[in-house]
Amino acid sequence: MIPKCPDVPRLTPDQIKALTEVVFLKTDQLGKEHETCDLLFVFGGTHPGSWETTFQLYQNGLASHILLTGGIKPGAILHPTWKDKNRRESHVMKEKLLDLGVPEKAITLEDRSTDSLENILFAKDVYDFSKVNKLAFICKSYAAGRQLRTLQKQLPSSISFLSYPFDTSIWENQVISRSNWMNEQDSRSYVYGEYLRILHYGTKGDIVPLDKNISGL
Repeated sequence: MIPKCPDVPRLTPDQIKALTEVVFLKTDQLGKEHETCDLLFVFGGTHPGSWETTFQLYQNGLASHILLTGGIKPGAILHPTWKDKNRRESHVMKEKLLDLGVPEKAITLEDRSTDSLENILFAKDVYDFSKVNKLAFICKSYAAGRQLRTLQKQLPSSISFLSYPFDTSIWENQVISRSNWMNEQDSRSYVYGEYLRILHYGTKGDIVPLDKNISGL
């Protein structure tokens, strides 16, 4: 297991730039406001950004269908506003979207998964991805690189992917973003841990591995 916040070496400006592009993705991999896609894929989680970002994209006409993923993950760190410890993540997200006016027929649920890999693997049991050419995925910004590589590994190679991330943090009063993560020791450590997880899961075969490691790391 890779620690959430491992010891991080002193980073050079080039390493900081490379880590940003691996963990948060390059800017050309981020979705644009007026894109159109075949599906909104929402990774499981308890942060309001998951359904708020999804609703905004749906309302803007990015896609006409939403696939929500996530069951109950034992021991997960829940967002402070999450009041539904014993309910599946995708069920709560669906309820939030219905309250915002999204029609039920526009939503498909995957509700057994406990991590990002399972989000995708179990989603394949409830949704036909063979008809998807372009997929927009919603996730925490510091997980975007790992989750894109998981999608690329587990779904058909014919699909193109665009990331629509939202910024958040594991710390209540500190938001991690692609522009500020390098400014605090805690966030530097967390982002470095994400890089190590990308290396680990790439070697394991769960995700598309990096073409080459960041020099010196």
